[in-house]
Amino acid sequence: MKKYLFLALAILAFVACEPTKNKQMKRISTLEKEILVDAKAISTSKADSLLEMYNTYVAEFPKDSNSAIILFKAADVCANVKYCDKAIVYLERLVGDFPEHYLVEAAYFRMAQVYEQCQDKEKAKEYYKYFMEKYPKSRLATDAAVMLQMMDMPNEMDMIREFEQKNSQTNTTEK
Repeated sequence: MKKYLFLALAILAFVACEPTKNKQMKRISTLEKEILVDAKAISTSKADSLLEMYNTYVAEFPKDSNSAIILFKAADVCANVKYCDKAIVYLERLVGDFPEHYLVEAAYFRMAQVYEQCQDKEKAKEYYKYFMEKYPKSRLATDAAVMLQMMDMPNEMDMIREFEQKNSQTNTTEK
C-alpha cells in the first residue's frame, strides 16, 4: 500500500511541476523575443530580469536538459552586458553539471571568447589552447587557432598585412 501511495505522490508531483515548468519556459521565451527585437544593445535591466528567470528555472529544475541550454544562454546574456565573471560561472556550471551535453564543447570555446571580450588575454589564450587540445577535430578548432594567432599580433595593421601576404601566396587560377 505504501508503494502505491508513494507512486501516486511521485506522479502527482511530476504532473504538478510540469505546468510551472512550461509557464516558466513561456515567460523566458517571451522576454528573450523582446530582447532580440532590441538586439543592438541589451539593457542591463532587461538582462537582469532575464537572468533572474534563468536562475529560477535552473534552481527549480537543475537536472532538466533545458537547464543546460539556459545556462549557456545566461552566459551569453552576461557576456553581452559585460558581466564577465558571471558569464564564466554559468559556463563552468554547464560543463560541471552537464558534462555529456552537446553544448559543453561550445561552452569551452565561449569561455575563451568571454575572457577575450573582457580583456583577459592570458586566460583567453589558455582556454583557446585547452579547447584545441580537448576538441582537435571540432569545427571550432580552426577558429580557436585563428583567434590565438590574432591575439599575438601587436596591432590590426599587422593582421591585415599577414592576411594579404597569405592571400598573395595562394595560387588561384581563374578560367
